[in-house]
Amino acid sequence: MFDEENYAPLYGAYDGDKLVGMAQLYVSQTMLADFKKDFGLPSSTKIAELGGNLVLPEYRGLGITTNLQKIELEIAKQRGFDYLISMAHPDNIGSCKTLEKVGLKFVGGQKVANGFLRNLYMLKLK
Repeated sequence: MFDEENYAPLYGAYDGDKLVGMAQLYVSQTMLADFKKDFGLPSSTKIAELGGNLVLPEYRGLGITTNLQKIELEIAKQRGFDYLISMAHPDNIGSCKTLEKVGLKFVGGQKVANGFLRNLYMLKLK
């Protein structure tokens, strides 16, 4: 059975009964092992990644992703993670601004395994 809570819990934003946005907090240290290297962190560091953010086009610009990421930030703190990380394409200005609004700092650009250039963002939690 898949253990969502210890891999990538999923959070949703609703307008009534309609799911209008979602975000995942990746927490599996096995899955995040390579990212620790990309961010220059020791393998023993406990990290979580903000990712899997989607908002319906007609609901964008309303702060939904920001609010979901603030919730995820608090959950990462409560769960005792050392760092919160995220990546965004450099041309995705909205995502880059949202990560900074939530408190993550730009730490550089990095080519990731899939070949796409990504800006790296990180926030020390402890």
